[in-house]
Amino acid sequence: MAVPATIGVLRSNISDMEIGDYIVWRYDSSGEQFIDGTLGINEIPVNGLVGTTSLNNYYWYAIKVDKGLLISDRIRHHTVTWDSMNANKIIEGLPKTFGGVSGIVRSISGGVGYADKDGKLSMKDLGLGAFPSNNEYDKYIMKSNLGGKARPNVDNVWHHHNMFCWAKETPVLGSWTTNKGTVLSAPSSSRIVRGYEQRDDNRGVAFTGSASSQNYIGFRPVFEYKEV
Repeated sequence: MAVPATIGVLRSNISDMEIGDYIVWRYDSSGEQFIDGTLGINEIPVNGLVGTTSLNNYYWYAIKVDKGLLISDRIRHHTVTWDSMNANKIIEGLPKTFGGVSGIVRSISGGVGYADKDGKLSMKDLGLGAFPSNNEYDKYIMKSNLGGKARPNVDNVWHHHNMFCWAKETPVLGSWTTNKGTVLSAPSSSRIVRGYEQRDDNRGVAFTGSASSQNYIGFRPVFEYKEV
């Protein structure tokens, strides 16, 4: 069982969670829910399920990264297009209520271009993440120690080194120069993807067509809710 490699606590209720804690996210005949226990259900592989696979009787984990914000520890489905996710309202947010906690399930923010050493927009990959630097992918997955409960950018926490996830944003249009010096043109039909840190070229911060369907690109759910 691929429990997130944090020293956080496995919780049964969202209200009990502190930053770095995690909870089981399950889908069954009664719908999505956060639960205590995994008996009789199957864990989603760390690279996700193929897009056509039913979520019924599968579970994965969500990690609390900030007040009112949980991020899935893995891709839930791969081989899904940004366009189909948008049609299903999981790019900007689909209203959901789990255990009396109301919020939205949506995609992560990932920036619109490369960042330079001053945090400004760069069209060349300098290995410094994405612009703007307060995007959720860099802030929580690449840089956060989850309240001292995990090391940043650890694959055993986020399972991101060999997979991209779709981000919400459209990239800055124009020519991008990757980490290996490859020049790529970003059209208006493209969308940001984040991850695949072990890839040789065009990794970390990248883009592809919104209609692209690949087994290394998928949906990483975020649950955003009002925490009082």
